[in-house]
Amino acid sequence: MAYYLLHAGQPSAQRLVRRVARLREYTSVSAVNAGDAVIRWGDSAESDPPIGRVLNPQNAVVRTRSRPAMARFLRRVGIRVYSRDKSNENTTLLRQYRIPVFDLKPLACFRSDRAPVWLNQRLQQVQSSFREVPLDEEKVTARVLQLACRALHALGLDHGMVSIGMAPKGVLYVIDVTPAPVLRGRLLDLFGQAVEQYIEREEQPAAVQGNVLLGTDVELMLRNAAGKMVLASRFFSRKGRVGCDDRSVQFDGQRLPLMELRPDPDADPLRLVANLRAVMVEASSRIGVPGIQWVAGSMPFRPYCTGGHIHFSNVAFSSHFVRVLDNYLGLPLMMVEDPRTSRLRRPRYGFLGDIRHKDHGGFEYRTPASFVVSPEVTTAAFCIAHLLAHHHRELPVFDLYEENLQLAFYQARKEVLLPIVERNYAILQKVPGFDRYREQIQPLFDMIFSGRIWDESVDVRTAWGIPARRRQAAGRAGGQRSLANA
Repeated sequence: MAYYLLHAGQPSAQRLVRRVARLREYTSVSAVNAGDAVIRWGDSAESDPPIGRVLNPQNAVVRTRSRPAMARFLRRVGIRVYSRDKSNENTTLLRQYRIPVFDLKPLACFRSDRAPVWLNQRLQQVQSSFREVPLDEEKVTARVLQLACRALHALGLDHGMVSIGMAPKGVLYVIDVTPAPVLRGRLLDLFGQAVEQYIEREEQPAAVQGNVLLGTDVELMLRNAAGKMVLASRFFSRKGRVGCDDRSVQFDGQRLPLMELRPDPDADPLRLVANLRAVMVEASSRIGVPGIQWVAGSMPFRPYCTGGHIHFSNVAFSSHFVRVLDNYLGLPLMMVEDPRTSRLRRPRYGFLGDIRHKDHGGFEYRTPASFVVSPEVTTAAFCIAHLLAHHHRELPVFDLYEENLQLAFYQARKEVLLPIVERNYAILQKVPGFDRYREQIQPLFDMIFSGRIWDESVDVRTAWGIPARRRQAAGRAGGQRSLANA
């Protein structure tokens, strides 16, 4: 494999080539082979090569040329952007951050509590008023890093620098995004090390740490016979294989409406389905109150969204892998969601590239809604995730991040996205190992191509054939309390 830097002669790009021994100057498209990678540094008239992988593809870089146009784009996909106009005229930024990112991973965090916001010029470097702070310095830092990666991914970029401002009450705004920050000193070291690590990782097998493990946590809500919401915290604590999500009613920290199922992970997607079903049986035995139904999907009760998060361990994280997940997993699952609730959930939750890194070293993909509303869709999701984890490097990704396509995703305009799904499914069927799971995956695409959606009104226990079990009388003391949908 060869690794090329495509640039327009910027001094920063020349310094980066000198810094990374394996990095070559991009000369022509004829030099690029299928297994090679091209890193685009900044805006260049040179088109992307038709083969090989491109980090920061040309169309993504073009989206950053005009800051006002970029700001309009980001706002339309649910990201706050700061500007000196009527929308922000009463907003004062208390501090600023500069977040360099490569391969969708934050490299560092630079913070200033006094630097002014200059919006008459693009922000391409870290000024002397900024100091580097630990990535885990405080809770707001984690939100800053997440926002930086979300903005880059929404633009279709793999690397760059994101400038973020914090207003009162901790409200965060993107100020600017540059695909080619000025590389000197610390920034040159950070990007040089990141490129070297990227090359080292690409030279290794896809799962060098052992078998890829799949896990999941899925969120559901409880409904009584009158159609009212029942608090999950009535039956479960926060921790355990069956527990409650931390979201609470009116942020009181006590009344928790979301039940969360956390089965044991497994290397086999079908065993993960069996583990999930076993946790459902356990949850059913612990509720044991007549008339309680389980509901899932996108938003069983407003304003509470439910998600189906898929965890990956022992597989290297990369921006390419996230794009593969968006194209081949997040998109087909959206196609069978109920569009009425899907539009309510997104883009605040379940946006494209919605990922969260875990303490154990893996990460979870959070874009899908709670797919356990259907056991067939759940099984297909786990089987596709298994194939993608093992073969994502071999799969091409497409520009799902164009404004009209992203808006179609968030607005559930499925007719716009159906041709992309058809093309992606044809590619997915050529992946080694697909035939092993064809029987489990095909029902999902049959639903998509016939225009069917899952039924969010169904009792999940009924759909899965989970028996309802009554608890001991002492466990039923206190009656059946419920909380009306607010």
